Amino acid sequence: MYSVLRAMLYSLGQDLFRPRSVGDDTSTAFLRVDGDPNATLMCFLPWRMPYRLAQASRIVPPSFLACYEMPRAIVSSEPELCVEAVHAVVNDAERIIARKSIDPARLLVVGLSIGNAVATVLANRIGARLCSIVSADRGDLTLWASPASRQVKELAQSKGYRLSDFTQVMHGLHTVENLSNLAPDSRFVIGLKDELIPEARREGLIAAVRRELPAAEITYVDSGHFGTMSEAIRRGFCEPAELDVARALRA
Repeated sequence: MYSVLRAMLYSLGQDLFRPRSVGDDTSTAFLRVDGDPNATLMCFLPWRMPYRLAQASRIVPPSFLACYEMPRAIVSSEPELCVEAVHAVVNDAERIIARKSIDPARLLVVGLSIGNAVATVLANRIGARLCSIVSADRGDLTLWASPASRQVKELAQSKGYRLSDFTQVMHGLHTVENLSNLAPDSRFVIGLKDELIPEARREGLIAAVRRELPAAEITYVDSGHFGTMSEAIRRGFCEPAELDVARALRA
């Protein structure tokens, strides 16, 4: 059964290499799936990953307060829309946390792939624990170098945009700019065979975490992009119970 799942996840990764239309890359609309009202975990899915597909691929934690499908514009040929998309989801998540009166110290924020663009900003803003799976150090450089966003980059260039345009508007939202206020027992999961996150962007993240958040755990998985996500969930890297255990050990 697990071999079938691995084959499906490999197929998902390969699909992102195939030339295809960008489609609508300007929508900042997103979908929030509400789960257990008593849960203290929020999950942010990969780009273009519907919740049902993520669930079938076993990359969704078993219990969550809310799980978000990312807006299409989170990877957009329009730089400003990338930023608007991140803020739209972060603001909604903060409203849910406030409405539920959740202490950030009890919250676990899980980011999967591009979902980390939201998860890391949110967790850093409120001081929550982050479980970051297959993330990169900077959104602008990743958009410009990842094979997954090649068509979006080409569309942006056809409109006259350059890398510097994305760098300018994304300032303050990069992962490496949102580490210092994370809970110290946050975790970063790195795929050693990740075909979608350039090695330089993975290494940049690792260096920044070691510098800014030395108590955080960095875990390596010998798999590709989607396989690492599945393995991280399967091995329980993102279980809220870990938060209580970690705090008890420090007490």
